[in-house]
Amino acid sequence: MNLLFLTLTLLTTLTSATPTPRQNTLLYPYETYRYWVQSGNWKLDPQDQLLVVKNGNAADETTSIVTFDIPTTADGHKCKLLFDLWARDVSSGSKQADVFTATKPTGASASDSDTGSASLQSVSKEVANIIVQSRDEHVGRISVSAPGTADWVLAYQGYPEFDCPAGQIVGFEFVGVNDEVAIRWDIGVTGPRVQVL
Repeated sequence: MNLLFLTLTLLTTLTSATPTPRQNTLLYPYETYRYWVQSGNWKLDPQDQLLVVKNGNAADETTSIVTFDIPTTADGHKCKLLFDLWARDVSSGSKQADVFTATKPTGASASDSDTGSASLQSVSKEVANIIVQSRDEHVGRISVSAPGTADWVLAYQGYPEFDCPAGQIVGFEFVGVNDEVAIRWDIGVTGPRVQVL
């Protein structure tokens, strides 16, 4: 009996001491931008601010562009766009956002003839449009409460799943729906994430 107990204890110890290989399949944002639609102003990593705002005052209305760095190990896999809010986050008004793909979402600098090494935080609307060229294809609409997981009330082109663009930066723009909406998340913790399936 003691030998059996000793053998089981030894096996349990060896099993727990051997690291279990884990594949990190959840990707958090590479960068998050708040974009004021009327003025064209940008803010990188706007912690503790409303990110998606629609309130009838054009000067206040913002969208959010979120980018993800898809690893080369995702080659041949599907990705899934997730969106979750915790109780401390904000979702009010319609609680909905249209989701668009974003072209050239990396925040790369414009050519030297435009602004030198301009950042999205300090460039004109015209230059920002060249740098980001954001809103591309409408891929769906999410409805999300705080706390809660987004429901895709509209989905196009197979979203929220898509072919992983391995080794590339992919971006999404979140745009408020209806006359009034306010959404805030804890950047890098809640809000949008990408899961490699």
